[in-house]
Amino acid sequence: MSDKKIYNHGNSNTEIFENKLILVRNPIVCLILIGLAGLVIRIYFYPYDLPLFQDVSDYFWYAIDMSILGEFPQMAPNQVLAVPPYPGYSFPNNGWPAFLSLFFSLANFENVQEYMDLQRCITISISLLTMIPLYLLCNKFFGKYFSLLGTALFAFQPRIIENSLLGGNEPLFLFLGVCTLTLFLNKNIKIIYASFVVAGLFSLVRYEGLLILIPMTVVFFYRFRFSKTTIAKYVIAFGLILLILLPMAYIRTETLGYDGLLSNIVAGPKYIENTVSSNEGFWDDLEMGQTSGVEKTYYFIQKGIQNLAKNFGISLIPTFIFLVPIGIFLLCRKLDYKKITLIITLVVFLLPAFYIYSRGFGDIKYLFIIFPIFSIVSMFALRKIFARTNKSSKIFVMILISILIFSVGFLVYFSPDLEHEQEALTIATIIKDTTKKINPYYPEGVYFVHVVKNTDLEEFPVLSTTVSLKNKQITIRDWVGYMNDPDMQSILAGDIKEVDSVEDYIKIGKELGLTHLVTDGKSAQPNVLNDVFYNEKNYPYLLKQFDSTEHGFKYHMKIYEIDFHLFEKYLENYER
Repeated sequence: MSDKKIYNHGNSNTEIFENKLILVRNPIVCLILIGLAGLVIRIYFYPYDLPLFQDVSDYFWYAIDMSILGEFPQMAPNQVLAVPPYPGYSFPNNGWPAFLSLFFSLANFENVQEYMDLQRCITISISLLTMIPLYLLCNKFFGKYFSLLGTALFAFQPRIIENSLLGGNEPLFLFLGVCTLTLFLNKNIKIIYASFVVAGLFSLVRYEGLLILIPMTVVFFYRFRFSKTTIAKYVIAFGLILLILLPMAYIRTETLGYDGLLSNIVAGPKYIENTVSSNEGFWDDLEMGQTSGVEKTYYFIQKGIQNLAKNFGISLIPTFIFLVPIGIFLLCRKLDYKKITLIITLVVFLLPAFYIYSRGFGDIKYLFIIFPIFSIVSMFALRKIFARTNKSSKIFVMILISILIFSVGFLVYFSPDLEHEQEALTIATIIKDTTKKINPYYPEGVYFVHVVKNTDLEEFPVLSTTVSLKNKQITIRDWVGYMNDPDMQSILAGDIKEVDSVEDYIKIGKELGLTHLVTDGKSAQPNVLNDVFYNEKNYPYLLKQFDSTEHGFKYHMKIYEIDFHLFEKYLENYER
């Protein structure tokens, strides 16, 4: 007997309530209301007039180039991470920008920001549309009552809301992942075949999507039993996914030099092997001189487990924190092929997160793919609670209100300060207009990169090859985060090591054309520049041109012009 039947027969109170509550009896109306509420929240927290940046900006320019060229852009020669102004790209996950380019081709806007807003609007729409397949997926385990609650839990999940505003590939990845599972857990073999097609599209958005073949394959043979007929059906299903993957693999091989699918999955073990055999960088945290391969492997695994456990726990806050642990326990009871599918999918998609976290990355987004499963699992816990009460209507309303309160409260408290971001963008424009060549500053410097590249364009859209940073920044090797920033790499000048004083920095900078210092005194900046911020009187050769607080800004940023005449005199006196 399925869980759905058990639920219907075992909880008559809830069954009766489902028949009485008009929203439950009309799930389409309820889904629309949940979607509208989710839209209102997203509109409220929308980052108006703020640009896209980092990897999302890369997707943006790829989509722009593809919409203009009408074909996949080529890989930039001899570039590990190719971004504008180089004429090509090397990231493998081009499914999202290819999809995005279709909308850009139809658009007729006049500036960069309008296209960036379009990209954000598309990710918001996809995030909300995910409610439909998720409701259908929930309905395979529960009745309408818990299916609606599970859908609301996902739609109002604050991290999902926040991510939908960024313009990245995660919303489409989630949508296709949920669609894949929904179609796969169907009785009709033709619809199951369709799930493999969607799984192919899912893998084109992010290559780790290929891992979904593991639960699909295991459950396919578990469900239909191992036989010649089943093997024949699976061959057909696998052939359909190949029809999706092989053309893109060919295109990627022609443009990138590798398929971006199996090549990237295989690259993971190779990275681990190379890391374990290395004695540099990654192992700086090792204590007591641990140098053997076994010790390094243990350290790698330990770090991955620790960071995965930490981020897994953080990801449950605020709405999943109590429900998921209980739900997982209940999920593992009275197993059937549907539950097994969820369990294997959950475990399998923890693997790429483990790999990422073992490398020291800490972004929660690598766990987003299992959030729909969290929503379903949570309903197992709620169903247990509901079975012990006859006040289902009150609990239904209380849960919806609680989800909204927790989600909005979380967003208010943890979302980026949009006023600060707007100020950082405005100040970036001031820096561009009043300086020649500056030091990078992080993270607000992403806005400087944007205004330098994009604000003086006479027309748009244009190819990324016509846009450049115009050599406005110099980079010193080994400073926090800069070597990992493609925009900084694209303007890297010289093989320079970190310096210990402002004087050394300026000496090096002078050779590279440095004219101004920009600093905000934050920990993300080098100590030598922070010292300038707090002790500017010690540097008479630095002429303060701009102090943001003197112009009414809350974000405190200072710009100093380097007077090289005074600087040379200072050095002469200092050396005496």
